[in-house]
Amino acid sequence: MTWYKVAKDGNMKDGDLAKVKVDGIEVLIIKDGDNYFATSYLCTHEEYDLSEGFMDNHELICPNHFATFNPKNGEVISPPEGSGSISPLKSYKTKVENGDIMVELQ
Repeated sequence: MTWYKVAKDGNMKDGDLAKVKVDGIEVLIIKDGDNYFATSYLCTHEEYDLSEGFMDNHELICPNHFATFNPKNGEVISPPEGSGSISPLKSYKTKVENGDIMVELQ
């Protein structure tokens, strides 16, 4: 398991979403309050780019059909209406070290 620098702490505002490429893998970085989270960047419903989505009440919302995810662990809070169940997002560990936001890839 390796930690990668993905951004500087302080460059993201609360609610910001940023897609970054880490060792060939595209990852979504989420700023929620004082916390950073990282998940896969594609919605599991129709593979829409979640970096174009938004945060609302500590929930990650896909802008396409409004699937809702927990940014902490990628779990589905609510699938798009009428779609049935969808898979959770892959989540990655994050930390801030020496002013850098770090993501761990397995």
